[in-house]
Amino acid sequence: MESERLAALHEYRLRDMPPDAELQAVLRIAAQVAGVPSASLNLIDEHRQVQLTTLDSPPTDCDRDDSMCAVCFQSGAVTHVPDARLDSRYRHNPWVTGRLGLIRFYSAAPLITPAGHALGTLCVFDTVPRELTETQLAQLGDLARIVVAFFERRRQARLTAELAAAAQAKRQWMDTLLDTVDAAVIACDENYRVTLWNRAAREMHGQVGEGNLAPVDVAARFGLFEPDGETVIPDARLPLRAAVRDGVAVTGRELMIRRPVGDPVIVRVNARPLRGPDGQAIGAVMAQVDITAERTRRALIEQARERLAAANAELERSNADLTNFAAAVGHDLIAPLAAVGGFLELLALEGYEPAAAGSAQVVRMRDLIDGLLADALAARSGVAAERR
Repeated sequence: MESERLAALHEYRLRDMPPDAELQAVLRIAAQVAGVPSASLNLIDEHRQVQLTTLDSPPTDCDRDDSMCAVCFQSGAVTHVPDARLDSRYRHNPWVTGRLGLIRFYSAAPLITPAGHALGTLCVFDTVPRELTETQLAQLGDLARIVVAFFERRRQARLTAELAAAAQAKRQWMDTLLDTVDAAVIACDENYRVTLWNRAAREMHGQVGEGNLAPVDVAARFGLFEPDGETVIPDARLPLRAAVRDGVAVTGRELMIRRPVGDPVIVRVNARPLRGPDGQAIGAVMAQVDITAERTRRALIEQARERLAAANAELERSNADLTNFAAAVGHDLIAPLAAVGGFLELLALEGYEPAAAGSAQVVRMRDLIDGLLADALAARSGVAAERR
């Protein structure tokens, strides 16, 4: 299809290619093979013929309808025209009639890509008639294939450079991203050698860990301890090693880092194995999050809970003492009041008028004492309910 051919032509970006000494050398050989003074490399797009490079004359573009090469370049065979004036396909072409040129002899080998798309031709021509042998025509075809191989090499080099640039840009983006996060990100290969060590890791450890370092005495070199800050972690129990060796994730592991400069930090570690296309472990990656402040908060919260528990126990004891005291006082008050009340009732029976008023005061005092006892019992019940 023409659309696919044009896509292939544009994908090679040949018009962006400056004249090259190798292409000039091919043209010189082609002219020598044909025994002519002129040769050119022509590209055919949807509207024009573009002379990529020429021999013995400056490059000249023309409309595709005026191109001699556009007539048969998609046939797949080398075109051989000993005298264009005698060929019905070319006798009226402006390159033959004199409007653009006075070509008599003309031969062109198509430039066919590995995918089978015709890009243009390797063309040799002269102002006098001549005829080529089968060997000469075959050699022109070979030279056309060399030109296409050159195009393909240039395309592959460009694609490789673009891929390398994209990979470099992606690596820079990834490095920037990793240096932005506050979690330390560390990776190693299958031999436990560190391959990645971001900004947070440098700050957290107070040193750089990437490079060709011997993977021994890692805990001692980087000050890795259990959370107690005293027990050195054996290399075999380090999260990265465990992820590579066992091929399983390590989550929630806490350890202490004693840095060369600065206070120690407590970190929580998650590590996962890295696997290649075949599923085999090719390393591991680990993230460390500084939880020193979190641990301090947890310790403060635990201390607050302990103080609150002690205060609740003291309050319960105080309430119990208050209840016992109120009960004792109430008993000591109620008994005399009962006696006084009984005495006043006897006086009231004898007709002693002030005794009635005294009895009312006794009842009032009794209600007051009962209220105090009820409040004490309620306070004690509230503390018990709170503890439950």
